Amino acid sequence: MVTLTRTSHIRPDDGFAPQARALLNEAYPEGAPHELEGYYSTHGFPTTTILLSEKRKLVGHLAIFERLIKIGTEGLRVGLIGEVAVAADCRGQGLARGLVHHAHEYLQERSIPFSLLFAYEPRVYSSSGYKLMQNQMRFLDRDGQWKSLVYRGSMYAELSGRPWPNEPIDLCGRAI
Repeated sequence: MVTLTRTSHIRPDDGFAPQARALLNEAYPEGAPHELEGYYSTHGFPTTTILLSEKRKLVGHLAIFERLIKIGTEGLRVGLIGEVAVAADCRGQGLARGLVHHAHEYLQERSIPFSLLFAYEPRVYSSSGYKLMQNQMRFLDRDGQWKSLVYRGSMYAELSGRPWPNEPIDLCGRAI
């Protein structure tokens, strides 16, 4: 049986922190061995982290960041999804879809109309309602420079029935 836990972020002294580090290092080897700490130092702490465990083993992780962005001239609070990871021996069981579903429920409870993510594998998220963005996007890149482009792999999900606007986006900070 899979158990879901919500927490703000993973602290070094949390009992599951070593498992979370191992899971994220496996999913994102380019950041290993410090993927978790590197992600937090780059993006800040998430609003909420969703964890899945099975028989005391951490098998899933997803971080939610809430951010005020601009779409056209409108300021709008959105949910940014990052660090989605499922243990290699548990993939193909719908756990990523379950993580995203719980993230959407959380964002809907907070009346947030859109969820955004930047996918290495967009097909994984299309079954959860995500569509590829065509919007020009402005964001602060890792090199400290502001960039403006159509970001390959950027996706959105409509959470409130409000249609996604086809206007320029300013993330007002880094991509997640």
